[in-house]
Amino acid sequence: MNEPRTALADTVIVGGGVAALWTANVLKNAGQSVVVLTNSPLGAGQSLAAQGVIHGGLKYAVGGKLTDSSEELADMPERWLAAMRGEGPVDLRGADLLCDHQLMWSLPNVISKTVGFFGSKAVRGRSGSVPREDYPPIFDTAEYKGKLFRIDEPVVDPVSIIRELAKGVADETWLVDWNQNAALKVDGENISAIQLTQPDGSNVRLEAGQFLLAAGAGNGELLSQIGITEPSMQRRPLHQLIVRKKGLPNLYSVCVGTGPKPPMVTTTHHDSEGRTVWYIGGDIAEQAGVARSEAEQIEAGKAIFAKLLPWVDLEGADWFTWRGDRAEPHTGTGDRPPGAYLKRVGNVLIAWPTKLALAPNLADQVLRDTEGGDSVETIQFDLPRPDLGAAPWDLP
Repeated sequence: MNEPRTALADTVIVGGGVAALWTANVLKNAGQSVVVLTNSPLGAGQSLAAQGVIHGGLKYAVGGKLTDSSEELADMPERWLAAMRGEGPVDLRGADLLCDHQLMWSLPNVISKTVGFFGSKAVRGRSGSVPREDYPPIFDTAEYKGKLFRIDEPVVDPVSIIRELAKGVADETWLVDWNQNAALKVDGENISAIQLTQPDGSNVRLEAGQFLLAAGAGNGELLSQIGITEPSMQRRPLHQLIVRKKGLPNLYSVCVGTGPKPPMVTTTHHDSEGRTVWYIGGDIAEQAGVARSEAEQIEAGKAIFAKLLPWVDLEGADWFTWRGDRAEPHTGTGDRPPGAYLKRVGNVLIAWPTKLALAPNLADQVLRDTEGGDSVETIQFDLPRPDLGAAPWDLP
């Protein structure tokens, strides 16, 4: 039996979502030799199910006090917009900016609270009141009794983001099956190598200076295989709503209610056939929404629109839902961690961005904690390349 060929990379990244691909681009640009391994279509799961909002933290600070979450996110809109201008180590010039801002709209019973918040020093210069004469058509009605505020938090198209990130590391990215042609070789809490079996039966022993686990929910099984118990992973489920109807207006908005979380957050997208969809998250998609069946969640969605936006005509719209998990490091409380998470255990780096917007922050942390060579070496395998995944509204 032939001995396996050895391939050596500076960093092997396991995962195919925004965190893995953004980090791979950054490390490659810094001169590291990088290999990206994924067992699913690129972006499948959390990344392509994101609403595409590049949070600057204001959504988490409506109470008038900037939290750890909002401070961690403050620089992210400009980081993403710079990448979309082609500035820096990640080139997203081919990606789609859906809108350069969001609207926060208040319910009538929280106008004073909202006005006070947006007039505070904490957010001055990051938002502004929208004059009544500038209200978009969906709110330009006497039936709307609240107020509108513009927040400078862009909304991007996750499908085009993953597509453009993948282009930058296309030669370094491979599709594997952990049950068929890829296996972790473990030494204590280190990964000594990943053994790859090629179609002709030959084996390649892939070694690296460090192995970055950035596989979202897949990190849980990988950590179990290695025997790493800390950090552990938590899952926070979501049950998002999708409304599809011809002629829906663009709506990139956050509703401000009386509770700590927005009743709903809405973004606008187009499916593979060019049809307009509203993708709805926020409080409705969280605990109570997770407990509902799809039919119950759709009825809850119809009810909240009838209550909050009764003048919007959704007659004849298609309604459906998407279920998924947000995978993150375990916090002990079940809450979302405040920022992007990275921890080193031996030669293993365990990462969760915790939000799409924080991918640049996570990549910065990884770059500071890794070492690479002076030039990029492209490693070749006889393995398939992954396809681009689909957004929730294009899933079968």
